Amino acid sequence: MNPPSSSQTTDSKKWYPLDIIQWTSDYFKSKDIPNPRLDAELLLAHVLKCSRIDLYVHFKKEVSLSQRELYKELIQRRYHREPLQYITGVQEFFGLSFLTNPSVLIPRPETELMIEIAKKILTNVEEKYSLLDIGTGSGCLAITLAKEFPHSTMMATEISKEALAVAQKNAERNQIENIDFVLTDLSPKLSLKAAQHRFDMIVSNPPYIARSDFDTLQPEVRDYEPRLALDGGHNGLDFYPRILQDATELLKDNGWLLLEIGAGQVEKIKKLIDLTESFSNTECVNDYHDIPRILKTKRSV
Repeated sequence: MNPPSSSQTTDSKKWYPLDIIQWTSDYFKSKDIPNPRLDAELLLAHVLKCSRIDLYVHFKKEVSLSQRELYKELIQRRYHREPLQYITGVQEFFGLSFLTNPSVLIPRPETELMIEIAKKILTNVEEKYSLLDIGTGSGCLAITLAKEFPHSTMMATEISKEALAVAQKNAERNQIENIDFVLTDLSPKLSLKAAQHRFDMIVSNPPYIARSDFDTLQPEVRDYEPRLALDGGHNGLDFYPRILQDATELLKDNGWLLLEIGAGQVEKIKKLIDLTESFSNTECVNDYHDIPRILKTKRSV
């Protein structure tokens, strides 16, 4: 099965949403594209500027030739394993809509767990917490926390100018104003220490893929997502000691550090935490697939 040819898209046959979804789903399935029907629906909804449910509500509305031609281009991009979120340019995260492009890591459902944990720790939404997101990427963590805690102040750091620009646009898109973006490597520790600024919570989803594992990644990740946001060094742990050092100096007493981690890393990172002799109450929370995903630990008094 091949993508529709020019003759197919210009013939006299009328094409309707359900016909196109079925054809595309079969095509994607034959090419081992993950989630073939869902991707077909989302791509067509993107072209038609409607919701997925509208595709079924208005199933008798013909899809025009120009819409079919655009849809064919998107099918080709997905066939080459470009992530759906880069094709459509958006991804939902914790009920908010985030712009995405190849300069930022695509927000993932597993990372939403960090928001849920933060809300269980910081129970007073009226409190003026001071929060820090190290390596913000698209801004999904920082912006969501800033929305969940509207009276708090959020600082979001990022080493990539391109990624920081996306995060700033996402803050505007979601009408978030209680957030400051800083272009820096990890955290601006020296200036924060000089200002005696301390945080109630620090969150981070750092690069944690071991270099030896890159060849095993899905093409969508390996070939399209930013290496800068993925590469955690030879064993995937390069960034954790640096973040722990910063957190030791920048957290308030009894402040919390939340870290996203990769599969098989939990015991190694717990040892790194223990070596600091600065944290207690360390606990790992499994994600929805029962994989250890979020480490939380409290700054000792």
